Amino acid sequence: MSKWIAYFTGLILSLMIYFNGQLSLVTTTYFSNVVYHGIGVLFFGIILFVFNRNNISRPFKWHYMLPGIMGSLTIIINNFVMAEIGVTLMIALTMLGQVMTSLIIDQYGLLGKTVSKTHYNQWIGVGVMSVGLWIMIF
Repeated sequence: MSKWIAYFTGLILSLMIYFNGQLSLVTTTYFSNVVYHGIGVLFFGIILFVFNRNNISRPFKWHYMLPGIMGSLTIIINNFVMAEIGVTLMIALTMLGQVMTSLIIDQYGLLGKTVSKTHYNQWIGVGVMSVGLWIMIF
């Protein structure tokens, strides 16, 4: 079931990037980023209000805002790049970067994660992805 949910997340991500890119073509990259995150804040504000999840157990630290900053930066970069290389190639390159970064984090236990040794087959998968991307580009 988790694999299907992960697939569904990728589907949503692809659609989100496409629609946000279309909005940036009509307006500006920065305005579409504000709209994207503003709608997200409203949506999750409603969810929090409906389910009344008020279980903050630790003090807030400044680095908790880094994912939001990185998410905004990702959206801005996606909007610029999508006009040049298209949605498919952009998402494929993004996925390759995510997979490689995740394997390195797992292998060395970076960012406070417990070490989870990668397997040779996982790196073969990265190679197959790279060859597929090479075919798509050239």
